[in-house]
Amino acid sequence: MNYVIYWLEKNSKVTWGITLMYMSIIFFLSSIPYPPQPLPLKFYAPVIEHIIEYAILGFLLSVAIKTKNEKMQRWTIFWAITIATIYGITDEIHQLFVPGRTASVLDAFLDCVGAILGSLLKILLK
Repeated sequence: MNYVIYWLEKNSKVTWGITLMYMSIIFFLSSIPYPPQPLPLKFYAPVIEHIIEYAILGFLLSVAIKTKNEKMQRWTIFWAITIATIYGITDEIHQLFVPGRTASVLDAFLDCVGAILGSLLKILLK
């Protein structure tokens, strides 16, 4: 896994391309009306979905945002989490305009939690 991270860090254009493509997929999927689900799944499935979805985004952003300046490296994680969280908030706003979807503060919070976990995973794997 370290080799994959190393390769992604060295090929920043590819990494940014993957990251932006992933963000586009999130946007596309959130544009699809959400089908009704049974009550137990109505809560647990979206919780897990949001955390995993934004953990991947947090991880990708943590790899994509890199710097050679040692003092600035700690800000890499901060910016990855911030960008993913803001993207999650804008995605929730976007869902206000999608039939069958609603915006949720809880979902935005879960997006932030996922971004934090994904960024921490990058640190642990480094």
